Amino acid sequence: MRRSRLQLFFIFSMAILTVLILPSVFTSRVVSGERISSAVMLTIEAPWDTIDDGVKECFLDALRYAEFQGKVFIYRVDSYGGYLDAGFEIGDAVLNAEIPTIAYVHRNKALSAGTLIILPSDILAVQKYSIIGAMQPVTVNPVTGEIVYINESKVLNPIIKRAEAYSHRAGRNFTAVELFIRQALVFNSTEAILNNVADYEVSSLEELLDKINGRSVVVNGVEYVIDVKPYTIEEYSCSVRSRFISLLTNSYVANVLVTIGLLGTIFALVSGRLTVLPLTLLFLLLGLVSVGVSANLVSIFLIILGAVLLAIELFVIPGFGVLGIGGILLLAFGFALLPAYIPSGVSPSPEYINTVRTVIIVVTVFLTSIFSIMIYKVVKVRMKKPVEFTPAGKKGRAVDWLKPGEIGFVKVEGEYWRAVSDETIPPGTEVIVVEMLENGVLKVRKTT
Repeated sequence: MRRSRLQLFFIFSMAILTVLILPSVFTSRVVSGERISSAVMLTIEAPWDTIDDGVKECFLDALRYAEFQGKVFIYRVDSYGGYLDAGFEIGDAVLNAEIPTIAYVHRNKALSAGTLIILPSDILAVQKYSIIGAMQPVTVNPVTGEIVYINESKVLNPIIKRAEAYSHRAGRNFTAVELFIRQALVFNSTEAILNNVADYEVSSLEELLDKINGRSVVVNGVEYVIDVKPYTIEEYSCSVRSRFISLLTNSYVANVLVTIGLLGTIFALVSGRLTVLPLTLLFLLLGLVSVGVSANLVSIFLIILGAVLLAIELFVIPGFGVLGIGGILLLAFGFALLPAYIPSGVSPSPEYINTVRTVIIVVTVFLTSIFSIMIYKVVKVRMKKPVEFTPAGKKGRAVDWLKPGEIGFVKVEGEYWRAVSDETIPPGTEVIVVEMLENGVLKVRKTT
């Protein structure tokens, strides 16, 4: 009997220990105390304030760079919004970031997709008097420009669910966020704080840093203590490629490029001026980037076609003309669209790629300028009326006896000419050219 009681006591004790110990075993371990004292900062503002594929690519590059450097990632936003797909990709990247992220509504607003990308940040600050919200999706008629608000549940529900995941990550008020989407609700900076959508209301970046320094943020089980000073912040500059993609995704620019490319191609084929086809294809391909054609594929195609045209102009066709200029332009735009980001640890580095791209663009612009000047000079010369050279009025010496009605030779400015004279002129006599006859014979006389 006593033994059975001991067994029961032992079993009961083990059960209590199991209840106390197992949660700590299976709960993710938090490594605390890692201080992080520098940051990478990206600014999204006019003229590059539309959340599009170019801004998305720049944002992802900046975030990866900050992760590799082990720094806090700060992104300042002053945007009316943009495209939903680009907003989701940015939001997902922030949601799964491996470093602390800080969103700062800079200056006036972060609306629509601008609000979407700031929700999953670890810390969200809004500048005084700025506004956020208005996330109801819309469609824009490309012809009339008419804006139509979308209320279809099939469209709204996925957006709401994704925004819910973003909000819950940092404990934000999802009820208010849902009203941002369903009713295009807008909060000013004070209302955003009162409704637990934002964490801080500040007047400047320096004030924000003063408030958050010393605050701890847990990311993937690692606790970071933020201690960032203004002079330790590295401003991230977007690549030429990302800015170029933003320009190409602008609907007005895309429509102009596609129209010029399409009409130019048709006219080139009809008129038989095939040498201008590379330029019309350049306009057409650049315009198609806005409708989803991969910028990487366009870049590769332009580089290959440009190299082929340049080779034909240099080794097959003598001189330098439209094909050569077209090849240089295709190469320039192709290199401008090359991907800027290369995974860390792989050579060459992103800085090297950006430097090479800059050098290529500068050299291309220089060569294009030189060849343009050359072509201008050639065209200018060809447009001039031909000027005939005649040695009339020039002096020379008779080489043969020149007798009336007979042809002999004279030497004028080192060249031998056939000549006639109305008088007898012995060899060695100085003569002057009176005129050049139609058959190329000079009429000469003695100089006196």
